[in-house]
Amino acid sequence: MARIVGAFGVPHTPHFPAIVQRQDPPAAEIERLFDGVARRLAEVEPEVIVFFTSDHYNIFFEESLPIFSIGVAPAARGPSDYPELPSYEVCIDSDLARSIQAHAVASDFDVGMSQEFEFDHSVIVPLHFLTPRMQVPVVPVFISAFVRPIPSSRRCHALGGVIREAVEQYPEPRRVAVVATGSFSLEIGGPRISADSHTGIPDPRWVERVTALLDSGRVAELVEEATDDQLARAGNAGGEVLDWIAMLGTIDPRLPGFLEVQRDYGHAFGAWPVDTPRSWA
Repeated sequence: MARIVGAFGVPHTPHFPAIVQRQDPPAAEIERLFDGVARRLAEVEPEVIVFFTSDHYNIFFEESLPIFSIGVAPAARGPSDYPELPSYEVCIDSDLARSIQAHAVASDFDVGMSQEFEFDHSVIVPLHFLTPRMQVPVVPVFISAFVRPIPSSRRCHALGGVIREAVEQYPEPRRVAVVATGSFSLEIGGPRISADSHTGIPDPRWVERVTALLDSGRVAELVEEATDDQLARAGNAGGEVLDWIAMLGTIDPRLPGFLEVQRDYGHAFGAWPVDTPRSWA
């Protein structure tokens, strides 16, 4: 039987790979933080990754915008949006993906099925750092986080629980890691950008609050406080925290084995063990 062996959260800033390649001043911190998650991911020996993300108008657009969708193609290339990033073909565990989608629909979640698509930077950047050889297949789960109406935090957390059920009912043995990617407060190209960038962090207080709740294992409080109004105050990309909330729904509430915030970027890096490897203690 399949089972979830760990949960992980990271950002997907598209400029991070180039910063690391050039060894610009933030490079050492970026490498250290991604390595902190990547090492722990490797230690749980995943055979597949359920990957929660929000498409950035590349797979879906206003003419067809599902609230939830699962990618079931055998593979997908990326990134579709930043040609300067390394290009990869990512294998998808299509059988597990279809099984999860079917179980979600049977559990009264109207989750769509995407059969032909490319990944954007929100998938490729995390995998570039976490599994650079792309040797672990994924199951991509897309949550609509940008165009209102967006799903509630309660619904996203519940979706995580349904996906956990689907994994545990899958008849083939699989060690499944769950990864979420996104920021807690982020404005892209909107009125609340910073003076020297096309992005901004409109609500640093919310970043601190989310991190504090994660650090103390108070997932229910995070779900309660992540209202639509709060996410709107956090920026036009503030809904990305829903990917983290869905990820947290796949595991019982617990303390992270690793958690660090990048305050100037409005996001964090985290790892939650299910069976704690000795090296995490």
